[in-house]
Amino acid sequence: MSAPVSRNNSTNNLWQSIAVEITARRSLVAVTVVRDSGSVPRRTGAKMLVYANGCTLGTVGGGLFESLVVRDSLEALAQRQSVTRVYSFNPKGSTAQAFGAICGGRAEMFLEVIMPPDRLLIVGGGHCGRALAHAATLLDFSIILADDRAEYAQPSDYQLPNVESVLHLPADFSGLPAPDAQTYVILVSKGFMTDEAALRRVLDTPAAYIGMIGSKRKREVVFNNLRADGVAEEKLARVHAPIGLEIGAETPEEIAISILAEVIQVRAQRRPKTSLTQKPQADDDVAI
Repeated sequence: MSAPVSRNNSTNNLWQSIAVEITARRSLVAVTVVRDSGSVPRRTGAKMLVYANGCTLGTVGGGLFESLVVRDSLEALAQRQSVTRVYSFNPKGSTAQAFGAICGGRAEMFLEVIMPPDRLLIVGGGHCGRALAHAATLLDFSIILADDRAEYAQPSDYQLPNVESVLHLPADFSGLPAPDAQTYVILVSKGFMTDEAALRRVLDTPAAYIGMIGSKRKREVVFNNLRADGVAEEKLARVHAPIGLEIGAETPEEIAISILAEVIQVRAQRRPKTSLTQKPQADDDVAI
């Protein structure tokens, strides 16, 4: 992605650009002037997008001020947490001669981190996979289900909210969407060979969670096969197997709940624990 710097601040263009980025599963920051006073470059309501590579779309004022906003936006994006910043246009923190006339106003900016929805990648459309898809529609996941059996990968069986796609793939699961850092992978296919094939596809990805159904004996068979191929122990340690929280689940529906409970637990542990704090005012003083 190489979004150009643009001064076109059309709200429609910004919303369309956000939709494009979210569809492509790329995160960005939407910057909005939420309060202003005195002389400032842009008034309340002005917006700008900041992409992960530092490029921008739209403008909230340009110059040193905007470069500081981009800096703070990238910090917020790195921490995956929206934040409010206040910028004061006075000479305290910089030299007026270096940046031109002094405005003397203040602008409060909301730096909103926008991320694609967490994705649930379910490998296996049997009893447990189907129960998982149904239960997960109550949560805020985008759902992909894949199976190597055509009869278990029928889109017509998954006319459910938030189901992104249903895929019929080969038994080696070539073509499986590559998980990103917001993807939670659940392996519940027809047997250990297909689970192992899918696991090989996702083990080297930045997936937030990888879980595989089955007994401890199955886990060791699969892990030993991977070890024989040189897979490091730290990679195998990422895999939750047996999968799910121990709640005494027996039916496919109960198993689905136990698995989703573990996924929710992992997701909660990954959330930022502290808020980004307002920086000292002197750090944000700019002269333009």
